[in-house]
Amino acid sequence: MTASPAGPERRQAIEAQASEFVVRLQGDVGARERRAIHDWIEADPHHAVAFARMEAAWEAGERLRACPPSVESAPESEAAEAPRPFLSRRNILVGSAAATLVATVGMAIWRYAQDVELYRTRLGERREVRLADGSRIHLNTASTVEVSLREDSRRVRLVKGEALFEVAHDPSRPFLVDAGAAKLRAVGTAFNVRIREAVVELTVTEGVVAVAENVAAVRSVDARHVAAGDGAVIRGGAVAPTVLNPNLLRQRVAWQDGVIELDGETLSQAVDEFNRYRDRPIIVGDPRLANLRVGGRFEVDEAAKFLTAVEGSFPVQAITANDGSILLVMRS
Repeated sequence: MTASPAGPERRQAIEAQASEFVVRLQGDVGARERRAIHDWIEADPHHAVAFARMEAAWEAGERLRACPPSVESAPESEAAEAPRPFLSRRNILVGSAAATLVATVGMAIWRYAQDVELYRTRLGERREVRLADGSRIHLNTASTVEVSLREDSRRVRLVKGEALFEVAHDPSRPFLVDAGAAKLRAVGTAFNVRIREAVVELTVTEGVVAVAENVAAVRSVDARHVAAGDGAVIRGGAVAPTVLNPNLLRQRVAWQDGVIELDGETLSQAVDEFNRYRDRPIIVGDPRLANLRVGGRFEVDEAAKFLTAVEGSFPVQAITANDGSILLVMRS
């Protein structure tokens, strides 16, 4: 799709319209209006870019309002001389940048092209979602999925976090999962998907999952298939299969039972697992401790029990900071 460059006046008009639509979508919007907004987004690439930028800015503004930074009072004289800022919702929208604009544009179009349901979990929360087709999605902590069930397809976007999918058999409607760089197609199956910092991690517990880098490829019979008991890591179009033993398979989905299983992970890896459920992080403050190997089975909210075990087994001291975080250092 191509479009002529937008001049300053037209660009401002587009941004103003996009801003208005983003704000409008925060309230109750009927199907007709929602469709009209989608048509506007899709009508011109400039519309899509502006809408994605405004939406990203809105979300950034929401996070800012939820966790306002500490502000120190300016000296009185300085405050008097400084121009009074004019703050409005629109200023916040226009003033923020979208670092991942291209991807966000695609998400915006996808989101408003169809009737999409949004499901999410807060930090430390787990949730089961039953879909109208009989499938179930189990969401781990701090995770978000968007679901679109249509007559000819079932599509899910794992926006962030981790989810286990139990897919109801329906050969007339493929079940497609979009998770970062990975496109997955269930072939009557159950599987776990986790978006990690650098890769997408797939674990298949039942049936078979097709894996590819785009929707067209994942529908092909030539797509790579991962069977039950195996997994894969996906990044940038590369799909690397991984063979999992029963213990590792159980370990990867133990979160469904609210459990963290450790079997020779490094202390740094173990801390990362507990931090997924905590609002005050545990920090390995001494690099000499990072590669200590640890094991055990803990509830996801048993970080204190875990730390007690670590202090009892290694020369480690856990120090609680004023902000509630916990620093792990070498015991002197």
